[in-house]
Amino acid sequence: MSRDNNAFIASGSDLMRRAMQNRRLIPDVPHLKPMLDQLPAGSIVCEVGCGPGGITLDIAQLYPHITVLGMDVDEESIKLAQEAKDKAGTTNVRYAHGDACDLEKLVTVEGFEALNGGCDVVYSHAAIMHTGDQPAAISQMRKAAKPNGTISLKEGDMGLFFAYPENPGMKRWLETFPTLSLGKGADPYIGRKLVSLVLGAGFTHSQLKDVSMHGQMQWRPQVKSGLVKGFGQIVRQSGLGEDDKQLIVEGLEEWSKYEDGVVSFPGVIVTAVKEV
Repeated sequence: MSRDNNAFIASGSDLMRRAMQNRRLIPDVPHLKPMLDQLPAGSIVCEVGCGPGGITLDIAQLYPHITVLGMDVDEESIKLAQEAKDKAGTTNVRYAHGDACDLEKLVTVEGFEALNGGCDVVYSHAAIMHTGDQPAAISQMRKAAKPNGTISLKEGDMGLFFAYPENPGMKRWLETFPTLSLGKGADPYIGRKLVSLVLGAGFTHSQLKDVSMHGQMQWRPQVKSGLVKGFGQIVRQSGLGEDDKQLIVEGLEEWSKYEDGVVSFPGVIVTAVKEV
Protein backbone atom coordinates (compact mmCIF):
# COMPACT_ATOMS: atom_id res chain seq x y z
CA MET A 1 0.00 0.00 0.00
CA SER A 2 1.05 3.57 -0.55
CA ARG A 3 2.65 4.83 2.63
CA ASP A 4 1.33 8.38 2.19
CA ASN A 5 -2.15 7.18 1.24
CA ASN A 6 -1.77 8.64 -2.25
CA ALA A 7 -2.24 5.76 -4.66
CA PHE A 8 -3.39 7.98 -7.53
CA ILE A 9 -1.99 6.39 -10.67
CA ALA A 10 -2.04 9.71 -12.57
CA SER A 11 -0.22 11.69 -9.85
CA GLY A 12 2.59 12.39 -12.30
CA SER A 13 0.34 13.37 -15.21
CA ASP A 14 -0.41 17.07 -15.64
CA LEU A 15 -2.49 16.14 -18.70
CA MET A 16 -4.82 13.95 -16.63
CA ARG A 17 -5.19 16.71 -14.04
CA ARG A 18 -6.23 19.13 -16.76
CA ALA A 19 -8.67 16.59 -18.18
CA MET A 20 -10.24 16.02 -14.74
CA GLN A 21 -10.76 19.76 -14.39
CA ASN A 22 -13.47 19.35 -17.03
CA ARG A 23 -15.59 17.16 -14.76
CA ARG A 24 -19.04 18.54 -13.93
CA LEU A 25 -22.04 17.71 -11.74
CA ILE A 26 -24.52 16.45 -14.33
CA PRO A 27 -22.37 14.28 -16.60
CA ASP A 28 -20.20 12.85 -13.83
CA VAL A 29 -22.22 12.69 -10.59
CA PRO A 30 -25.88 13.30 -11.58
CA HIS A 31 -27.06 11.22 -8.61
CA LEU A 32 -26.04 14.11 -6.33
CA LYS A 33 -28.40 16.64 -7.90
CA PRO A 34 -31.59 15.57 -6.05
CA MET A 35 -29.70 15.80 -2.73
CA LEU A 36 -28.27 19.22 -3.55
CA ASP A 37 -31.63 20.54 -4.74
CA GLN A 38 -33.10 19.92 -1.28
CA LEU A 39 -30.35 21.59 0.77
CA PRO A 40 -31.33 24.81 2.55
CA ALA A 41 -29.18 27.93 2.64
CA GLY A 42 -26.10 27.56 4.81
CA SER A 43 -25.65 23.85 4.11
CA ILE A 44 -22.13 22.46 3.73
CA VAL A 45 -21.06 19.94 1.09
CA CYS A 46 -17.61 18.34 0.95
CA GLU A 47 -15.92 16.43 -1.85
CA VAL A 48 -13.26 14.03 -0.63
CA GLY A 49 -10.62 13.70 -3.32
CA CYS A 50 -11.77 16.69 -5.36
CA GLY A 51 -8.76 16.65 -7.67
CA PRO A 52 -8.44 19.90 -9.64
CA GLY A 53 -11.91 20.98 -8.56
CA GLY A 54 -14.09 20.62 -11.65
CA ILE A 55 -17.13 19.26 -9.82
CA THR A 56 -16.80 21.37 -6.67
CA LEU A 57 -16.58 24.60 -8.64
CA ASP A 58 -19.57 23.60 -10.75
CA ILE A 59 -21.65 22.83 -7.65
CA ALA A 60 -20.64 26.10 -5.98
CA GLN A 61 -21.73 28.07 -9.03
CA LEU A 62 -25.01 26.19 -9.41
CA TYR A 63 -25.86 26.43 -5.69
CA PRO A 64 -24.59 29.80 -4.43
CA HIS A 65 -26.56 29.42 -1.17
CA ILE A 66 -24.40 26.52 0.08
CA THR A 67 -20.73 26.22 1.03
CA VAL A 68 -18.65 23.69 -0.89
CA LEU A 69 -15.42 22.21 0.48
CA GLY A 70 -12.88 20.31 -1.58
CA MET A 71 -9.83 18.44 -0.35
CA ASP A 72 -7.22 16.27 -2.01
CA VAL A 73 -3.88 14.68 -1.19
CA ASP A 74 -2.42 15.85 -4.52
CA GLU A 75 -1.01 19.34 -3.98
CA GLU A 76 -0.78 20.15 -7.68
CA SER A 77 -4.49 19.39 -8.12
CA ILE A 78 -5.39 21.70 -5.23
CA LYS A 79 -3.31 24.47 -6.82
CA LEU A 80 -5.24 24.06 -10.08
CA ALA A 81 -8.55 24.07 -8.21
CA GLN A 82 -7.65 27.26 -6.35
CA GLU A 83 -6.54 28.94 -9.56
CA ALA A 84 -9.82 28.06 -11.29
CA LYS A 85 -11.81 29.33 -8.30
CA ASP A 86 -9.93 32.63 -8.25
CA LYS A 87 -10.32 33.07 -12.00
CA ALA A 88 -14.07 32.45 -11.76
CA GLY A 89 -14.45 34.73 -8.72
CA THR A 90 -16.51 32.10 -6.92
CA THR A 91 -16.57 32.75 -3.17
CA ASN A 92 -18.55 29.84 -1.72
CA VAL A 93 -15.98 27.12 -2.39
CA ARG A 94 -12.81 26.42 -0.40
CA TYR A 95 -9.93 24.03 -0.99
CA ALA A 96 -7.39 22.35 1.26
CA HIS A 97 -4.56 19.88 0.88
CA GLY A 98 -5.06 16.84 3.08
CA ASP A 99 -5.38 13.08 3.46
CA ALA A 100 -8.75 11.39 2.92
CA CYS A 101 -7.72 8.75 5.45
CA ASP A 102 -7.26 11.43 8.11
CA LEU A 103 -9.93 14.04 7.33
CA GLU A 104 -10.32 15.07 10.94
CA LYS A 105 -6.91 16.76 10.83
CA LEU A 106 -8.38 19.35 8.47
CA VAL A 107 -10.80 20.69 11.10
CA THR A 108 -8.04 23.07 12.18
CA VAL A 109 -7.92 24.62 8.69
CA GLU A 110 -9.97 27.80 8.42
CA GLY A 111 -13.30 27.06 6.75
CA PHE A 112 -13.04 23.30 7.25
CA GLU A 113 -14.34 23.12 10.82
CA ALA A 114 -17.48 21.34 9.51
CA LEU A 115 -15.44 18.19 8.90
CA ASN A 116 -15.91 17.61 12.62
CA GLY A 117 -19.35 16.07 12.03
CA GLY A 118 -20.99 19.13 10.50
CA CYS A 119 -21.34 18.38 6.77
CA ASP A 120 -24.76 17.89 5.19
CA VAL A 121 -23.34 15.89 2.27
CA VAL A 122 -19.93 14.23 1.99
CA TYR A 123 -19.20 12.65 -1.36
CA SER A 124 -16.39 11.24 -3.46
CA HIS A 125 -16.04 10.46 -7.14
CA ALA A 126 -13.44 7.94 -8.34
CA ALA A 127 -11.19 8.94 -5.45
CA ILE A 128 -11.40 6.41 -2.62
CA MET A 129 -9.92 3.68 -4.81
CA HIS A 130 -6.74 5.78 -4.97
CA THR A 131 -6.23 5.97 -1.22
CA GLY A 132 -3.92 3.59 0.59
CA ASP A 133 -6.61 2.62 3.12
CA GLN A 134 -10.13 2.61 1.66
CA PRO A 135 -11.95 1.52 4.87
CA ALA A 136 -10.30 4.34 6.83
CA ALA A 137 -11.24 6.92 4.19
CA ILE A 138 -14.91 5.91 4.20
CA SER A 139 -15.00 5.88 8.01
CA GLN A 140 -13.60 9.42 7.97
CA MET A 141 -16.33 10.48 5.52
CA ARG A 142 -18.95 9.09 7.91
CA LYS A 143 -17.44 11.04 10.81
CA ALA A 144 -17.49 14.24 8.76
CA ALA A 145 -21.24 13.97 8.09
CA LYS A 146 -23.64 15.53 10.56
CA PRO A 147 -26.39 13.44 12.21
CA ASN A 148 -28.85 12.56 9.42
CA GLY A 149 -26.27 13.76 6.91
CA THR A 150 -25.48 11.86 3.72
CA ILE A 151 -22.36 10.27 2.31
CA SER A 152 -22.28 9.22 -1.33
CA LEU A 153 -19.53 7.36 -3.15
CA LYS A 154 -19.09 6.64 -6.82
CA GLU A 155 -16.19 4.34 -7.67
CA GLY A 156 -15.12 2.56 -10.81
CA ASP A 157 -14.38 -1.11 -11.27
CA MET A 158 -11.71 -1.73 -13.86
CA GLY A 159 -12.99 -5.24 -14.40
CA LEU A 160 -16.01 -3.64 -16.08
CA PHE A 161 -14.15 -1.19 -18.34
CA PHE A 162 -14.33 -1.78 -22.08
CA ALA A 163 -13.46 -0.14 -25.37
CA TYR A 164 -14.56 -0.64 -28.98
CA PRO A 165 -13.06 -1.24 -31.47
CA GLU A 166 -10.49 -3.08 -29.38
CA ASN A 167 -7.19 -3.08 -31.26
CA PRO A 168 -4.20 -4.96 -29.75
CA GLY A 169 -2.78 -1.83 -28.08
CA MET A 170 -6.07 -0.82 -26.49
CA LYS A 171 -6.65 -4.41 -25.36
CA ARG A 172 -3.23 -4.47 -23.75
CA TRP A 173 -3.95 -1.14 -22.00
CA LEU A 174 -7.21 -2.42 -20.50
CA GLU A 175 -5.31 -5.48 -19.24
CA THR A 176 -2.43 -3.41 -17.87
CA PHE A 177 -4.26 -0.49 -16.24
CA PRO A 178 -5.49 -2.52 -13.22
CA THR A 179 -1.99 -3.93 -12.65
CA LEU A 180 -0.44 -0.47 -12.67
CA SER A 181 -3.11 0.71 -10.22
CA LEU A 182 -2.43 -2.20 -7.87
CA GLY A 183 1.25 -1.39 -8.05
CA LYS A 184 0.53 2.12 -6.75
CA GLY A 185 -1.54 0.75 -3.86
CA ALA A 186 -4.94 1.54 -5.40
CA ASP A 187 -7.85 -0.90 -5.56
CA PRO A 188 -8.96 -1.14 -9.21
CA TYR A 189 -11.88 -3.40 -8.29
CA ILE A 190 -13.32 -1.30 -5.46
CA GLY A 191 -16.67 -0.86 -7.20
CA ARG A 192 -17.86 -4.39 -6.47
CA LYS A 193 -16.72 -4.03 -2.83
CA LEU A 194 -18.33 -0.66 -2.15
CA VAL A 195 -21.40 -1.91 -0.28
CA SER A 196 -19.19 -4.06 1.94
CA LEU A 197 -16.87 -1.12 2.66
CA VAL A 198 -19.73 1.24 3.52
CA LEU A 199 -21.27 -1.32 5.87
CA GLY A 200 -17.83 -1.83 7.40
CA ALA A 201 -17.63 1.90 8.09
CA GLY A 202 -20.57 1.66 10.48
CA PHE A 203 -23.64 2.02 8.30
CA THR A 204 -26.48 -0.52 8.38
CA HIS A 205 -28.52 -1.92 5.51
CA SER A 206 -31.44 0.30 6.49
CA GLN A 207 -29.20 3.35 6.11
CA LEU A 208 -28.28 2.50 2.51
CA LYS A 209 -30.46 4.70 0.31
CA ASP A 210 -29.03 3.97 -3.14
CA VAL A 211 -26.97 1.15 -4.56
CA SER A 212 -26.74 1.45 -8.33
CA MET A 213 -24.50 1.77 -11.36
CA HIS A 214 -23.75 4.72 -13.59
CA GLY A 215 -22.26 4.00 -17.00
CA GLN A 216 -20.33 6.69 -18.84
CA MET A 217 -19.59 6.24 -22.53
CA GLN A 218 -16.91 8.51 -23.93
CA TRP A 219 -17.29 8.99 -27.67
CA ARG A 220 -16.70 12.66 -28.50
CA PRO A 221 -13.48 13.19 -30.51
CA GLN A 222 -12.17 15.94 -28.21
CA VAL A 223 -12.74 13.79 -25.11
CA LYS A 224 -11.08 10.78 -26.68
CA SER A 225 -8.12 12.92 -27.70
CA GLY A 226 -7.69 14.15 -24.12
CA LEU A 227 -7.91 10.64 -22.70
CA VAL A 228 -5.32 9.36 -25.14
CA LYS A 229 -2.89 12.15 -24.24
CA GLY A 230 -3.35 11.57 -20.52
CA PHE A 231 -3.20 7.78 -20.65
CA GLY A 232 -0.25 8.01 -23.02
CA GLN A 233 1.64 10.10 -20.48
CA ILE A 234 0.88 7.57 -17.72
CA VAL A 235 2.10 4.71 -19.92
CA ARG A 236 5.35 6.50 -20.82
CA GLN A 237 6.04 7.24 -17.15
CA SER A 238 5.28 3.67 -16.06
CA GLY A 239 7.66 0.79 -15.50
CA LEU A 240 6.33 -1.16 -18.49
CA GLY A 241 8.75 -2.53 -21.05
CA GLU A 242 9.44 -0.42 -24.13
CA ASP A 243 7.63 -2.85 -26.43
CA ASP A 244 4.49 -2.67 -24.29
CA LYS A 245 4.70 1.10 -24.10
CA GLN A 246 4.94 1.42 -27.87
CA LEU A 247 2.11 -1.07 -28.46
CA ILE A 248 -0.22 0.70 -26.03
CA VAL A 249 0.54 4.28 -27.09
CA GLU A 250 0.14 3.45 -30.78
CA GLY A 251 -3.04 1.51 -30.04
CA LEU A 252 -4.53 4.39 -28.05
CA GLU A 253 -3.74 6.87 -30.81
CA GLU A 254 -5.22 4.57 -33.46
CA TRP A 255 -8.38 4.03 -31.37
CA SER A 256 -8.90 7.76 -30.88
CA LYS A 257 -9.22 8.18 -34.65
CA TYR A 258 -11.98 5.58 -35.06
CA GLU A 259 -15.24 7.30 -35.95
CA ASP A 260 -17.14 4.64 -33.98
CA GLY A 261 -14.61 4.44 -31.13
CA VAL A 262 -16.09 4.36 -27.62
CA VAL A 263 -14.80 3.60 -24.15
CA SER A 264 -16.84 2.99 -21.01
CA PHE A 265 -15.90 3.45 -17.35
CA PRO A 266 -18.90 2.14 -15.36
CA GLY A 267 -19.16 3.35 -11.79
CA VAL A 268 -20.86 1.84 -8.73
CA ILE A 269 -22.80 4.30 -6.54
CA VAL A 270 -23.54 3.79 -2.85
CA THR A 271 -25.37 6.47 -0.87
CA ALA A 272 -26.06 6.18 2.86
CA VAL A 273 -27.62 8.41 5.52
CA LYS A 274 -26.06 8.74 8.96
CA GLU A 275 -29.35 8.28 10.77
CA VAL A 276 -29.52 8.84 14.52
